[in-house]
Amino acid sequence: MRFVCSRLRWPEWLIGAGAVVLLAAMLLLPWYTLTPASGGSGPKYFIPQKVDGWNGLSHSHWLLLVTILLGLAAAVFQATRRAPAVPVTLCLFASLFGGLSALWLVYRFLIDPSGGREIGGWIGLIGACAIAYGGFESIRMEGIAPRDAPAEIPVIPLSGETSG
Repeated sequence: MRFVCSRLRWPEWLIGAGAVVLLAAMLLLPWYTLTPASGGSGPKYFIPQKVDGWNGLSHSHWLLLVTILLGLAAAVFQATRRAPAVPVTLCLFASLFGGLSALWLVYRFLIDPSGGREIGGWIGLIGACAIAYGGFESIRMEGIAPRDAPAEIPVIPLSGETSG
């Protein structure tokens, strides 16, 4: 089980890149700007706080984490497996979860944001869309690399038949 980069087609590269982009956007970039008021009696102070995707998306960050893991697994398994069964299955699930994540982010980030929108949400949405589109295109591509194709299958002629 060697990691062979030449087994990765452009959709698998897109899936892997989308997963890395979504992970980086979720953990490193701000998604929302919240302005909570100070507590207690007396004057209120409003201090803007930037919130990343992991803390800003209370329960849906698990959906994004599963999408990221499926995207990375699809790219790794495509590069390490000769047979297409496992990579195709992972690309299918990456496409489904990428689509679900993209739809959820459209709702949560674009339609009903918690606060002011920041750059991390836009980049996270692009990453989720890349995973969904890459998975879809990977499933549509048929065939395997010629060097990974099975060898010629020997045929035994039936009695009375001549080969030729």
